[in-house]
Amino acid sequence: MRVESIHLRNFRRFSDLSIVGLPESARLIVLAGPNGVGKSSFFDGLQTWYRLAAWSRAEGSPTYAAKVGVADPSEWYQRVTVNLHGGAREQALLQESSLYFRTAYRHEADFSIQHLSQPPRPNENGGPARRAVDEDRSVSENYQRLLWATFSAVYDDVTPDRTTKAEIRDRVTGRLREAVLRVLPDLTLTRVGALGAGHSFEFTKGIATGFPYLNLSAGEKAIFDLLLDAVVKADYYTDSIWCIDEPELHVGTRAQGRLLRELMSVLPEQSQLFLASHSLGLMSEAVKMARETPGEVIFLDFEGHDFDAPVTLQPVKPDRQFWKRMLAVALDDMATLVAPATVVMCEGSSDGFDARCYRTIFTSEFPDVDFISVGNSDDAQSDKIGLTSALQTLTQGTKVIRLRDRDLASDEEVERWRAAGTSVLTRRHIEAYLFDPEVLDAFCDSIGRSDAKRDVRDIYHSQMAALSGRGKDADDVKSASGPMFVEIRKALSLGRPGTTARSFAEDKLASLVRPDMAIYQELRRDIFET
Repeated sequence: MRVESIHLRNFRRFSDLSIVGLPESARLIVLAGPNGVGKSSFFDGLQTWYRLAAWSRAEGSPTYAAKVGVADPSEWYQRVTVNLHGGAREQALLQESSLYFRTAYRHEADFSIQHLSQPPRPNENGGPARRAVDEDRSVSENYQRLLWATFSAVYDDVTPDRTTKAEIRDRVTGRLREAVLRVLPDLTLTRVGALGAGHSFEFTKGIATGFPYLNLSAGEKAIFDLLLDAVVKADYYTDSIWCIDEPELHVGTRAQGRLLRELMSVLPEQSQLFLASHSLGLMSEAVKMARETPGEVIFLDFEGHDFDAPVTLQPVKPDRQFWKRMLAVALDDMATLVAPATVVMCEGSSDGFDARCYRTIFTSEFPDVDFISVGNSDDAQSDKIGLTSALQTLTQGTKVIRLRDRDLASDEEVERWRAAGTSVLTRRHIEAYLFDPEVLDAFCDSIGRSDAKRDVRDIYHSQMAALSGRGKDADDVKSASGPMFVEIRKALSLGRPGTTARSFAEDKLASLVRPDMAIYQELRRDIFET
């Protein structure tokens, strides 16, 4: 079961939220953003829709679910709409599919079970109804399920009589033991203790054997809880929507990525996992997975929206701006101390025009690269301000690329500079790329004026031809950009294109330089392939 779109109206945090464009290929959907932006409200919305659609009942109250301070005559449980890929499901099919949900309040320090009875199916009647703010203790429940499965294997008609106790236990707990080992290599689940035996689960940890569940750290318990629950319930929630709120709680950064991969490994193929997080470890692993299997992992960014007004969210690419927001959430003021993997020192005045344009152009393909305007061509090439040594001192492994404009350099000069490790633009300056006819064509398309492409190209060529009459060099696009901008504005009747050619180039043209364009590939080679 895969979600296509969701609409929440006057429900908890949201006045009118539409989430659209979720691809059918998405197995993992990551909800990103700081505390308080509505990620938990989103989960409550999914649960409300499911219980009404599958079981014709609404569990909850308007005090909790309805948006506070808004008069809405409709019932709170009717304010959530979910569309599924493949169309609406019949109620019986929805009941079979079910919805899996773990809240962020998962912690069971210890428990004691004295009596055993057959537990109900976890998704029977929709499973337990939990709000996002409710406690979610599942370890003791799953312990009983494992014991019952072991007990049943002794008396069923499937298990051969020659099967040993060890083989029965391994059949029940083997998947769980291997899953835990992949996330915590030094922790081995050795046995599930008997009722009243004192130790519900026992592990080997280092030289310690019989290490009890009680003595695990908070992080180890958090990981074990999630994996235990996922392994036990994967046989029931086979074509379902899975939701986990903040799985990284109590879990160290290194283990977060391994935990995410293991959860995705356990997740049944037809199911879909919605996961809310503001963890760098988990986010970075999700980005790696998105690159490995394009289309299977997508991100929804809840930050920076006014949810008291109508908002439409679509999947976003984890570009540099996305990572800056994630760093600010995870590290607060320390985010400014984290340097990117690569810094490009380019020309440009203190206003940073060149750097901002480069950043806009390359943020999608190079999210871990930043651009800094450091002055004139000599400043960029020689690093007079000492930025290279400063960055590499603060952050070990940071790569620095020095980039200068071509300007009036001869071929021989360019060859020498590149041989010395400096990247040099093939064209005179960045304006030569931004005002290229290919980009101007894309601008016409972007405003619905494809019919005007020839007129705009004529303006480009006429202004370039006029340079010599103004005493300018024939390739000085920067000098031609001012009159070119004025003529384009008039020809296309642009209302608010910006006050200058520079603002027009930065705000309207830079974002149109895309990887599938020849001009993009030329600029990419100039900077990154010296």
